[in-house]
Amino acid sequence: MDEERRRHLEQELPDGFSRDLLDGALRVLADQDNPMRAHLFAVGLRELFTYLLHNAAPDDEVRACDWFRQAPDTPGVTRRQRAVYASQGGLSDEYVANLGVDVADLHRQAITAIDALNRATHVRPGRVLADAEEIVAFVEAAVSALEGLLEAFKTCRETVKEVLESEVYNQMMAAFVERTFGDIDLVASHGYEVDPFIAIDSIDIAGITASEILIVVVGEAPVTLHYGRGDDATEIAHDFPFTMQLTAPTDAPGDVAFSDCEIDDSGWYGDGDDDDDE
Repeated sequence: MDEERRRHLEQELPDGFSRDLLDGALRVLADQDNPMRAHLFAVGLRELFTYLLHNAAPDDEVRACDWFRQAPDTPGVTRRQRAVYASQGGLSDEYVANLGVDVADLHRQAITAIDALNRATHVRPGRVLADAEEIVAFVEAAVSALEGLLEAFKTCRETVKEVLESEVYNQMMAAFVERTFGDIDLVASHGYEVDPFIAIDSIDIAGITASEILIVVVGEAPVTLHYGRGDDATEIAHDFPFTMQLTAPTDAPGDVAFSDCEIDDSGWYGDGDDDDDE
């Protein structure tokens, strides 16, 4: 695997443990003197697939989804069901299909790859992967499937974000208009108002659970602070960075609602200002 591809794959992995699993699998694969390198690579990559699926799709959450049906051939949650949950959470198949998202083929590739990795971990005399071309093809299929699985996880969330972006913005604006935020109110003796345009740095789907879509908006609210009365009245403009959390039910994704908001007022008090006083 070339370094650019490896770095990209590492960036898509969720944590240090998953990156360590990938690193360990690739290190043993690179040992040309190890006659079992392909099979030991298979062990590491199989564990990476397993970790990703179990980490992203806990049993109770998968079972809580309306689309979940117990597979007749197993008492547990299947790999395919975990892959579906990791991609769409509790969103219905119909809703995902209407978004134009089709990750089923990516899921199939991942399951096929895991099955191949499982077979490769049970090495026996006469079944050792030793041919260089066969090893390259085996590794390429497994790594491509891993990339596809991670892409499936991300694709659905990105599409949901695009669909909900307008409603998220409307609900964010409504929250600033309809609510009083103590961190801002505390520094304005006679109230404040939020200017009509709020700069948005990012809107992210932080998670899709069995019951909720979790949305995080990061931005900066331009606020006019009011002080004094009558002839002593004055106004001061100040921008307050914020992180707002919103939620939407998976059975009605368009019903976005305010959940919580953190206002960063450190700039008002001068916290973090590195300029020296002159």
